[in-house]
Amino acid sequence: MLKNFVPLPWFMRKRIEPNIFRVYCPKCEYEETLEIASQDVVVHENPDCDHSNAPRTVAELPKACPKCGAKLKKEKVPVIIRY
Repeated sequence: MLKNFVPLPWFMRKRIEPNIFRVYCPKCEYEETLEIASQDVVVHENPDCDHSNAPRTVAELPKACPKCGAKLKKEKVPVIIRY
């Protein structure tokens, strides 16, 4: 069935990486690390490890600060996956 299958070279493959953002408010002290939920990337949590520092998973990033209501700023956290 996969007799003539030729894999794509590395530069033509779709990059699969988690989308992690640092969201913060410039007016107050609010800061949080969030991960946008994706169908492509599934992270399995190990029950033996401490996941207290893991980013919270959301469908979309919030636009307003939950403390003061000001507009939030965001920065993408670079993640390098080697495979």
